[in-house]
Amino acid sequence: GPTGAGKTTTIAKLATRYVLEQGADSVALVTTDSFRLAAHEQLRTLGRILGVTVKVVDEQHTLQETLAGLSHKKLILIDTAGLPAGHPEQQRQLAMLRSVINLQKWLVLPVTSQAQVLRSAWKTCSTAGISACILTHMDEACVLGDALALAIEQKLPVAYETFGQSIPDDIAVAQATALVRRAVSLGRQQAEVPV
Repeated sequence: GPTGAGKTTTIAKLATRYVLEQGADSVALVTTDSFRLAAHEQLRTLGRILGVTVKVVDEQHTLQETLAGLSHKKLILIDTAGLPAGHPEQQRQLAMLRSVINLQKWLVLPVTSQAQVLRSAWKTCSTAGISACILTHMDEACVLGDALALAIEQKLPVAYETFGQSIPDDIAVAQATALVRRAVSLGRQQAEVPV
């Protein structure tokens, strides 16, 4: 997803929930962001707090090698850097993700973003074989239409929605009726705002 979409925070929520339910030994965290200075420190800190393994994909460790070394884990969450579509590192990350078979790739879409930003994220990331999405920043949204329209147009299931910074609480499995109800409610609220 785009920069600021909430990718790392969403991974923290999912990892924490899984650790609470299944234990720390069953989870690993991986980051493909090895080029930005200290970009992986947030994930390493989370790993220390949760007591889970954290690996960085870099020039010495490919994604496939890293995942093979973690094959005994029940859940491996991979965090990527949010980068502009044309950035060489973005293309490298997408190529890495495409190269791994049997990997669920979920696009993180901030509902607070403009339609063009969401469509650009989809266009860029869809080449990796996206199978679902996570809608983030639900608590900050004025409308949901752009994000829901994209999900519907691309036949992209919405797996989760997030609605705050609290870890692990502010995440829920997405439910179609609740999303539609929320979208309609927000639309009505916007219609009532005086100009």
